[in-house]
Amino acid sequence: MSSPPRRRSRASPELLDALREGKAVLRRQREKANLREKIRIVLELQRLCLPLIARRRRLTEWERPWVITP
Repeated sequence: MSSPPRRRSRASPELLDALREGKAVLRRQREKANLREKIRIVLELQRLCLPLIARRRRLTEWERPWVITP
């Protein structure tokens, strides 16, 4: 016996507005960041994502991160 799939309730307009505002604030912060900070963010995201990809498949040569510290 399997239970029927549960339906998710829709997000409230207030929640959606708050999420959109938060996204806009984050975008403004990133636009103001200097190049060194932007590169640091990219490297941090690579360090988070590449191990997840590597668990599913072998990384290609161009996907392997450089060993650098900004």
